[in-house]
Amino acid sequence: IHSIGYAPASFYVYKQKYDENGKMLEGQFEDLNDDGLINSSDKYRFQKPAPDYTIGFTSSLSIYDLELTFAGRSNIGNYVYNNVQTSSGSFDDLYHTTNYLGNITQSALLLAASSESNLTFSDHFVQNASFLKIDHITLSYNFNLNKGRFLKLYATAQNPLVYTKYVGLDPEIGNGIENNFYPRARTFVAGINVNF
Repeated sequence: IHSIGYAPASFYVYKQKYDENGKMLEGQFEDLNDDGLINSSDKYRFQKPAPDYTIGFTSSLSIYDLELTFAGRSNIGNYVYNNVQTSSGSFDDLYHTTNYLGNITQSALLLAASSESNLTFSDHFVQNASFLKIDHITLSYNFNLNKGRFLKLYATAQNPLVYTKYVGLDPEIGNGIENNFYPRARTFVAGINVNF
């Protein structure tokens, strides 16, 4: 939601209630306006998808004929609404009256989501998505042959490392709301360059 005096695209959610053990109380939210009712008037603006800081870095290190290059980036202070978990945390998806088990994500169980219906607009699902990503690493070795000829062996990894506490697929989501999407691939390439 966009409101004057608040960060753009702030999440507009209910404040989740928890028991003394930190488990979310199913369907229970704080009555923020103290009118005895839980309705849209009790929603509040909580966090934002835009990071406070964006950092990028690149480096190239070489020792004799061995070279290492890498590049990465980091967002600090961005949040994501994990919309996938709002339905994955529903135990209706696990236990069915037809006596078969359904699918439920392990992370939903670890987060103590125990709703009998889909949970939506809870601040419980607004998660810190700060991250550090290494976009690529290349290690190469140059063999200098005679008369200007050379041979270069290299290995490259793209998207080899993502460090984050976010439990979804990818903490880098443009609009700040994770729905089902295909994650960025991790690829490895090895090659030879020859110059005669």
